[in-house]
Amino acid sequence: MHGKGGKDRRVPLDRDVAAVLNAYLLTERPDSDASALFLVAKGPTTGRPLTPAGLRTIFRYHRATSGVPAGAPHALRHTFGTALAEAGVDLAVMQALLGHAHVDTTARYIHFAPTHVKAEYDAARSRQRQNR
Repeated sequence: MHGKGGKDRRVPLDRDVAAVLNAYLLTERPDSDASALFLVAKGPTTGRPLTPAGLRTIFRYHRATSGVPAGAPHALRHTFGTALAEAGVDLAVMQALLGHAHVDTTARYIHFAPTHVKAEYDAARSRQRQNR
């Protein structure tokens, strides 16, 4: 998968997610020669890769029909990062999973985390500064 800046991303999948993706590929993904995983499902661009703008349009539509006042695709990324922090995942692992080049970017998720996770982060940053 390509992320921001065209960087390659590796995304770990558990069996449940892999099963859902497999079902999508077998039953819902339009026929296309496109190599992208997610494609436009209907309309004049059917079969072309789903763009970030297209995904935002889908979010807006489903928010409107469900009555959810706010929410964007990028919020899912923050939800993932916050869940990792709250679960006590090591900061370096969080950094790798989120694809951040700098640990300071990953640190934005720490303020959501329990006190012990923030303490671990602060200690790690202190050690990092001492090793420079």
